Amino acid sequence: MIFLRYLLLWGGAAMIAAAIGILARDLYLATKHKQQAATAEAGQPSPPAPFIHWRSAIALALLAWGPILLALGIVVVPSGMGGVRISQTSGTLPGTLYPGAHFLTPLAESIVLFDTCDQLFTTGAVEDGKMLAGKRVPAGELLNVQAKEGLSLGLAVTVRYRLDPKHLDYIQANLPQPIEKEIVPAVVASAWRELVPNYTVREVFATRREEIRKKAADAITQRLAADGIVVKEVMLRDIQLPPEYAKGLEDLLLKEQEDDQMGVQTDIQQKQVRIAELQAEATKAQQVKQAEGEAQVRVLQAKAEADAMQYTLPLKQKQIEQI
Repeated sequence: MIFLRYLLLWGGAAMIAAAIGILARDLYLATKHKQQAATAEAGQPSPPAPFIHWRSAIALALLAWGPILLALGIVVVPSGMGGVRISQTSGTLPGTLYPGAHFLTPLAESIVLFDTCDQLFTTGAVEDGKMLAGKRVPAGELLNVQAKEGLSLGLAVTVRYRLDPKHLDYIQANLPQPIEKEIVPAVVASAWRELVPNYTVREVFATRREEIRKKAADAITQRLAADGIVVKEVMLRDIQLPPEYAKGLEDLLLKEQEDDQMGVQTDIQQKQVRIAELQAEATKAQQVKQAEGEAQVRVLQAKAEADAMQYTLPLKQKQIEQI
């Protein structure tokens, strides 16, 4: 279709150029004829004046607008885009023009294109220079909100969204343009600023962070869906605490770290005491066992000596009687 469009444009331009060429040739011949007539000798017959083809040139020029108008009526919607027809008499026409070739009423209708690919709205610095669809995501300022205590927090938020192709006519007819600057930032900021004041800084920063993110995502999704914008993901990337709160939190963390270190040292000392107790008990048990072993040896030796005496005493008595 693009080739056909350019072919019609080139054909119309060629017809206009041909009409101009015809008139230029005829005017040149007429001028030359006048010069010859002025320099001709008296009594010498002059050649007939050349005919200027006004009607043919005008007709050819008017016919040239046919293919030009047809070419102007052919539009091509690129991939990843959607189009809406705008009539000079009726305003925005219903329906969406999807990627491909379409025909409009020349001079009476125009087309407005919208990007239907995923887009990002981001507050705060973007990590690693992220890019989407070959475009660098612009970094904005932190979203400032107030917590329940009245302290100001800075939120680094990213919202991933896209325009619903089925509602492009409604977006063009009813919403301020461009959407990514006029609608999305205001809705996102309003949702967070209505939600965060119900929570304390500690809840926002740590204990109920995921709960708050889900509630904000639901609110943003619901509000933007009414305007034909599909929200795919809401991310709470970072939270900037107030300076005084961050300082107090840092001191608290240092104290907790010191307490943890003291607890670890106490555990180590308790284990060392327990090890010493176990070693003492082991030494005591070893000594008891050794003493018991020595006592048993003495008993056995005494028993052996007693048994030996039972045999040696009768022999000594016999020796004494013989003497």
